[in-house]
Amino acid sequence: MNKNLCIFCKSPSFGKGCPFSPSKVHFHVSDPNKCCFCGSVATGLGCPFNPHSKAHVKGIEFNSMVKETIDKSITLGYLMSSLAMPITDMEAYKLRIVNESGKRIKIPETNEEKAAYGPTEEYLITIKECLGKKIDMINSSVNMHLESEVSLDQYSKLYESTMNLKDEFTRIGRELNQTVVNAYQSGISRCVIEKLIIDSIIE
Repeated sequence: MNKNLCIFCKSPSFGKGCPFSPSKVHFHVSDPNKCCFCGSVATGLGCPFNPHSKAHVKGIEFNSMVKETIDKSITLGYLMSSLAMPITDMEAYKLRIVNESGKRIKIPETNEEKAAYGPTEEYLITIKECLGKKIDMINSSVNMHLESEVSLDQYSKLYESTMNLKDEFTRIGRELNQTVVNAYQSGISRCVIEKLIIDSIIE
């Protein structure tokens, strides 16, 4: 059974003819020895179907690029949201480990406290203190840049898909939140939880 199927239409075919791909080109990522677009085992330039360049892109190369992109995106998103979060909304504050200015007022003792305040939280608070009000400006600038890359026409075409994804992510988010809460209560540190989440998404 051929498991190296087009990720858009599940066809074993290569080249043009995919009814669902944005570029109408079949796209395969499962075989590390073949080009994702034309199925050739050749390397370098010469792919007749790559819509972005003439280079052959092997499955393992694409997966590595995706892994790196996802890793960076998750890290950036986490950093932005964490820096924008008021200290009074942090678990460390709610557990009275730090005060409203972020200064530590007690040493974490329980598993829950240790999970809520570790090196990551201490580092984030230090950055927040250094940046001050510039954090909101930085986040706004990054968000505006990301949004400007999508045209109005693209927004309208992707609206329905976006809404479906939003519902699905909302469901996943609730399940993930409960899983994280259970992990905290078990004494697993925030750093470990974040790494496990990123690893699970990438895999």
